Amino acid sequence: MNIYLKDHAPCGIYCKRCPGVETFNCPGCREKKGQILKFPVCKTYECVMKRGYTFCYECKDFPCEKLQPIVNFEIFQPHNSKVYNLVMIKKHGIAKWNEMCEEESDLYYKGRKVRYGGDPLTLEEKDPNMYKKKEKD
Repeated sequence: MNIYLKDHAPCGIYCKRCPGVETFNCPGCREKKGQILKFPVCKTYECVMKRGYTFCYECKDFPCEKLQPIVNFEIFQPHNSKVYNLVMIKKHGIAKWNEMCEEESDLYYKGRKVRYGGDPLTLEEKDPNMYKKKEKD
């Protein structure tokens, strides 16, 4: 198995940011074959394995309803980034994406301000009229 796969679930979740790693001392979805503690086996994991893929993006049905953030555990931030992560894995390959993951995942897990295409300006600086309008609402 590719050395990077243990840190990346078939659905695209970057395991090092998953609350299960810290909360349940989970070694990762792949090592646990999609079953964490006494929770049911993850349906997305089952689907990917049954079809013989490594990641969801390899499937002709990608993206499907199994990747919706509202399907399961939507309160956990990693579940909101699955499709983005999968697209980045497909685009860059798992080795390069693994290198990028810490910085990229900080963008949505540690509350950094949204940036436009690498532009260091925050939303407020980029479009102060839109920001003020939303602030009044």
